[in-house]
Amino acid sequence: MTTQRQTKHETLVKLGRIARDAGAIVRRYFEHLRGDEVSHKGATDIVTVADREVERYLQQRLHEAFPDVAFYGEEGHYAPLATYERVFIVDPIDGTTSFVHGHPFHAVSLGLREEGQTSAGVVYLPYFDQLYWAGRGQGAWKDGRRIRVSANAEMLQALGGTGFGCVRAHAQPDNVPMLREMIYRLRGFRTCGSAAIDLCYVAEGHYDVYWEYLLQPYDWEAGALIVEEAGGWVTGFDGQPPRDDVGRILATNGLLHHEMMDIVAKHS
Repeated sequence: MTTQRQTKHETLVKLGRIARDAGAIVRRYFEHLRGDEVSHKGATDIVTVADREVERYLQQRLHEAFPDVAFYGEEGHYAPLATYERVFIVDPIDGTTSFVHGHPFHAVSLGLREEGQTSAGVVYLPYFDQLYWAGRGQGAWKDGRRIRVSANAEMLQALGGTGFGCVRAHAQPDNVPMLREMIYRLRGFRTCGSAAIDLCYVAEGHYDVYWEYLLQPYDWEAGALIVEEAGGWVTGFDGQPPRDDVGRILATNGLLHHEMMDIVAKHS
């Protein structure tokens, strides 16, 4: 058991170093992007040279450190996730829109999935030089300090986080009706444009609840484990474990999860 724990810890230490090194690339580009270094993947979905450079860097570093683990990132073309027994699920810059607009809330997100279950998650915020991580059964941490979800059990005293990628994508249902209700139920809500950061903020107790439609696995893989290891709950809107092909994520401190489930059920 001790050897296994040490191995898990060594994995997390390596992932943390790799995430920090990738973040250094992100910082080099932040607020220095040229117009020709930003392009569109869709009508409103953007990608930058930084996204692609960081993804290539992560793929190389992770392969060198863990040659027997596959790689799945946002910006490349890879086999379906279900085909991998062990795979890194990576978002090189979660929050590209924020990044392009000079908004500091963007992150490097690395999740390790083994036999269908997330075993390690690391989220690094380059602008703030903050590192969140979790290993299954090892708790959730930020810069060497153990973190826990909030103890708030009252929705009206809660701060929530959410995002609106579904609106940009013209998906239905979208987040607008849900938000209209939540404005009256919560003390307030915040949107920073990065699901990975939003999940870390639930884990650290900054947010009490977080919900979002139309996410991809690389958006939530690492952050979801960090929430769970901090004592929170993460499910789909149906209360079941999140599914790669659905993208609806609900994360709470656990105390507010059933009440949030009743609300999201009306907007699913």
